[in-house]
Amino acid sequence: MNTNLKRIAVVVVIIGVAFWAVTSVLPQSHSGKQLTFGVGGGTVQLENPTTEPVAVQIVGTGSRTFTVSGSIEGIGGTSTRQGSGSTSTQLFEYALPPGPSEFKVTRGTNVSFVSPSDTSLKATVMPLAEGDARTTLIVAGLVILGGLYYLSGSIEHSWLKWLMRGGKPAPVIPAPVVEAPAAGDPNRGRDGRMYSSYGSKD
Repeated sequence: MNTNLKRIAVVVVIIGVAFWAVTSVLPQSHSGKQLTFGVGGGTVQLENPTTEPVAVQIVGTGSRTFTVSGSIEGIGGTSTRQGSGSTSTQLFEYALPPGPSEFKVTRGTNVSFVSPSDTSLKATVMPLAEGDARTTLIVAGLVILGGLYYLSGSIEHSWLKWLMRGGKPAPVIPAPVVEAPAAGDPNRGRDGRMYSSYGSKD
């Protein structure tokens, strides 16, 4: 793989990791009637705009139970198994009180919040717990820094040299001028006397 292809591959990795990190830690908003969404590992903030409680469910798949802990007394407990075999699910039901509230789910598999009611609700979901979000950002940051260092090294860190010069272009150093040696005298080294091509007279 030539250098240009390697640079392109590194740029693609940097963009992919950055996108993964951002989508993993940013809160997700949901609203509407008969609301259904994945819970994730972080907190879920809910808003019931009515003055009456709304019956809601938290549902998981498989036989692994999950635990719900809420910010309001009475919202908390452990899921119960529904059905048997490979089609079994985990269910936790409670009455969502009026106004704001929040809850968090621990353990479980593919846990979702389900509101079968026609009451319009609002929810904000943190996909990851605080510690997991911090780890995700650290890992993504290290990968991105490593990729940027490789790209910088592939151009011999010329941008750093440019910054050290205060953004000024590199000075142009003129090439030294080498003077050509003077042309030699064609008679140099010869005896200046002229000789006749004929022999001397007696």
